Amino acid sequence: MSAQDLQIYKYRWIVLFLFFFTNVVSNMLWTTYAPVTSLAMDYYGVDEFYIILISLMFLIVYIPITFIASWLIDKFDFKGGAGIGALLMGIFGFLRYMAENNYVLALIFSIGIAVAQPFLLNTITKLSANWFPDKERTTATGISLIATSIGIALGMIATPILVIGLNFRTMLLIYGILGLVSSLLFLIFAKNKPPTPPSSNLITEEVFMFEGFHMLFSNRNFMILVIIFLLSMGVFNMIMTYIELIVIPREYDSIFAGILGMLMIVGGIIGTIVMALLSDILNKRKIIMILSLFIATVSLLVFSFTSDEFLLLISGFFFGFGLMGAGPIALEYAADATKPVPEASSNGILMMVGSLGGIFMIISLENVKISGDYFPALIIQTILLAFCFVLAFFIKEFKVRKE
Repeated sequence: MSAQDLQIYKYRWIVLFLFFFTNVVSNMLWTTYAPVTSLAMDYYGVDEFYIILISLMFLIVYIPITFIASWLIDKFDFKGGAGIGALLMGIFGFLRYMAENNYVLALIFSIGIAVAQPFLLNTITKLSANWFPDKERTTATGISLIATSIGIALGMIATPILVIGLNFRTMLLIYGILGLVSSLLFLIFAKNKPPTPPSSNLITEEVFMFEGFHMLFSNRNFMILVIIFLLSMGVFNMIMTYIELIVIPREYDSIFAGILGMLMIVGGIIGTIVMALLSDILNKRKIIMILSLFIATVSLLVFSFTSDEFLLLISGFFFGFGLMGAGPIALEYAADATKPVPEASSNGILMMVGSLGGIFMIISLENVKISGDYFPALIIQTILLAFCFVLAFFIKEFKVRKE
């Protein structure tokens, strides 16, 4: 393809914003109950386990649905795949409000929202490939990924404010309206791809999903990424889930835990942007991924041993910075290393194993503590991150030609 056939459209930023907004709302709907568990128990009249189950279902549902989502994204491309997710999220987000205080219906409608997530998350690299030139791809992927962190952060902050300031049902109504609005905006204004491609590196010949999965699991570089995603995302999910229980033995309260968790997310947002930009500027993936994992490992090591307030906060920030900063690099590396397999397949598998890692770590490390202190679990996770850091040296660098 000649250079004159390539064109970059400003509308790419509008499409990215619409996708970003939809993913922010999706993650707000996911984390709705986490910061108001006790109030949700009263509203629905159930025990704590049943409220936690709603959030856990998002990780569980992702695993089987990711295969269906990847197939449909391959078939209908970015707008079709993400559009299914946006539609499901909008409908079920509003239906959860309509369920009133019926827990069973709320759980069913939450599962509907959970089904939508793979359609949105698995199209992240598809959007970048369809709309952005090679020199902006990782940055676009990073912006899409931070929607998850921002959505979680907004959910954690806004939900208790709305519930306490108004009431539980009004909070669900506001979130339901947000779901419908973001869904409609995406479906109406987002476009599948520009009239002409932004890059000569676009793959025009793709493979069927099942053949693609076979190619993925026989690809050495991709399998190393699978292990890195499984362990690193498992570590992140475990620490974010148990953050309050981790700091209480160090004589800090739930307010400090909330501040620490927020700093991890803020660090992750900044790390995602910085590392993605650095990768695009240097046109390198491997070395940036290694650097990100090194920062995360060292930060978690400091975090594991210290009880000092400042060191906990600063190490927590850089833990999020390093670990989440590796995310867009890994996704774009996977897309480069597994061509001609569609982006949705490699993207979907990595996101799925990240969910598996989260479930595994949360369950398996629940009782790995001494006198209530999660220090042994933190050391195990530091070792696992160090292993990921070493593994990253064994992948091959794939340079993408700049347009």
